[in-house]
Amino acid sequence: MKLLYYVPAIGKNNLEKKHGFLLNNLRYIYDTIKQPFSVAINFYTVSEEIKSSVKALDFVEETYFYERPGVLTELFLTNPYGEKFATYDYILFVLDDVSLINVDISDMIRIKEKYDIELLSPSILKSTHRFMNPAKGITLHNCLEVYVLLMRPVDYQRFCSIHTIENKWMWAVDFLFGYYKIKSGVVHKYVARHELPSSSNGGEAGRLMTQYLQQRTPFKTFNELCAAFTPVYNTIYEE
Repeated sequence: MKLLYYVPAIGKNNLEKKHGFLLNNLRYIYDTIKQPFSVAINFYTVSEEIKSSVKALDFVEETYFYERPGVLTELFLTNPYGEKFATYDYILFVLDDVSLINVDISDMIRIKEKYDIELLSPSILKSTHRFMNPAKGITLHNCLEVYVLLMRPVDYQRFCSIHTIENKWMWAVDFLFGYYKIKSGVVHKYVARHELPSSSNGGEAGRLMTQYLQQRTPFKTFNELCAAFTPVYNTIYEE
């Protein structure tokens, strides 16, 4: 298995804490999969300390660092290493303020392949929406908050294709997976935690979200979108 751990954006707000989350996550993954992997990080605030600490980990193979001022999509949609990312078997896309608590990557890969799930997440403590909280089974979703996503490179390309640089905070796009017919789901026996309150500019994010919806979908408002798609449409129980 060739794995890439990918941080879409990391920067100045609570940077010391985020650095800790990152290093703990990387060590946790190595302790569970018992093999080296690569790391990609998009910096909106450059941190030589983070770069050097990641490179110093003896289980990290390749590192891909990209620096650009901006917010989320402004970084990961312009990242120049797409051809490199395509050489990996799996990409673990993890926000900078998330801690992995109990996540078995190998078993998540098994589940992803068995049920042909394009975007697969563990359950998330302190998420915005209840449908991401720990429950039973594997839930299949029209809506999926983006904190931790296990993807193949082709899934990552599809994920990127529905985002725009203009809608930089990503609002509403995570509620459009059903509309775009992207199969997504949550493995509830595995858990990560959202550690920090959102730093999104709510007014700007809401305006950009509405603009995105009106330009790219038949929905004029977020409420109209939510009325059209229930978050969870099926549950799988494994013995």
